Amino acid sequence: MGRVLEGKPRHPANEVEVEEDDESQVPMLGALCTPREGSGPVDTDGVPKNGFKKGRAQEKAMVNVLASFVLSRQGGCSIETESVYGAAIVLPQLARSVQWQRELTISAFRSYMFVVLSIVMQLLILMMMEKHETVLDPFAGQMFLCDMGAFCSGIDEDPEACKGPGGTTISPPRLYSYDIWSTRVFIRDSLKAIFPTKADEIDKVADPGEYGMESYNCRLLCCVLFMMTMLQEARNIAETAWLLYKVPTDAESWIMDEDPDAHGDLDHGCVPGERDDSKGGEPRSTEPILEEDWLERINLQIAGMPMKWKLVNVLILLIPKAMIWQLTVTTGIVFLMETAGIDDLVVNSVALTFILDIDELCCKTLTEEYIRGLLSRVRPFPLFNFSRATERYGSEDILWEQSRQELNKKMRLQDFFWALFPSKLLLLLGACLWFIYSYYSSHCNRAPFGIFPRFWPKPLFLAKSTAFSFMNAFFPSNFPVPTVTDAIWTMPE
Repeated sequence: MGRVLEGKPRHPANEVEVEEDDESQVPMLGALCTPREGSGPVDTDGVPKNGFKKGRAQEKAMVNVLASFVLSRQGGCSIETESVYGAAIVLPQLARSVQWQRELTISAFRSYMFVVLSIVMQLLILMMMEKHETVLDPFAGQMFLCDMGAFCSGIDEDPEACKGPGGTTISPPRLYSYDIWSTRVFIRDSLKAIFPTKADEIDKVADPGEYGMESYNCRLLCCVLFMMTMLQEARNIAETAWLLYKVPTDAESWIMDEDPDAHGDLDHGCVPGERDDSKGGEPRSTEPILEEDWLERINLQIAGMPMKWKLVNVLILLIPKAMIWQLTVTTGIVFLMETAGIDDLVVNSVALTFILDIDELCCKTLTEEYIRGLLSRVRPFPLFNFSRATERYGSEDILWEQSRQELNKKMRLQDFFWALFPSKLLLLLGACLWFIYSYYSSHCNRAPFGIFPRFWPKPLFLAKSTAFSFMNAFFPSNFPVPTVTDAIWTMPE
């Protein structure tokens, strides 16, 4: 934001127009100017009405704090400069801005190739996870977890509320993971098959225990942590969509004119020893220009984009990324809800975020260093206009008026609610509850007892084959996996 506030040259298409009669859209320009001594409305005792203390330094400090706060709410549209998705947006526009120069054109083509590679790898991982939960687990006899073992922390528990998949009561000494529980059940059943006449004695001495979750609260906590990462990714998708909507639909250049005073004596294409006409014919500096100096000379700005490029970005980047997000959050929540152990929950909640980092990993690994340097220099598309506001209202008038309004705002009753429950926190909790509800509605039935709802797994059916397609993963309601008609397991009565 520092470069935006310094008033450097800007492409005219990037300036968002301010309505002539709407002064509410004018941002405070505290960082653009330094208030003169005694400027602004004052009381008879010499103290400004806005509450500033007398003193130039104190005025400037308070104004800059309030200015940055107001301007941050105006915001701007940016891209993911460390992701292949951001590279696929920027590089074609840079290549177009330099009239499809060879190197940038090749890099632009590669950026879309890397996007396709990232999408394929993410889809394969997610489809394999979904296949494991939907197809392979039933072949292993593993039923859905739902609420089996939830809040069963005592030795003597309610037999109905703490019933396990084997039909007995779940208690801490008899609680196992599915792998251990299924092995113990197999050993017990094998002994009963070998010695059928001693089945009752085997049931007494070979207790397989029960399968259930270790901590219901840990499961919810890990789901919330996972959803935090997913909401950040959803915000990136929304910002990309907002960027494609807000930038002008024009073929504007994304390469801005360089400020000749911004970098001192550096000059593009200078040859050591040449005469510099701007300095009376003195020889140019013979010191080599470092790579960092060249990067500082680059001035890239998000600008207008032709309609065909907007459509390409929507079809190739935005829609696939949104579909991958939806499949990731659905598969991730099911994966966490089906994890019984506390340590496995913590590890899995962290490991699932790796899927979302594949696009950034591809960018860091496969993209050249100078391309990443270019991406890091791209400035956001601003959603506010400084020059028109300053020309019409005057920077000091805006400064003092906006400062007075901000300083005079008092706490209201509803402000305490938003202080305790910010909108992003409410969005996080709402999204987490929605996807957990989707898991229960798809995989569980409500138990017919108790004041507080408990959910038992639905009957388990085997798939007719291990085939699992793209449509089965993304649209399971419309394209369910074919299963046999007879259930291999149901919750014991």
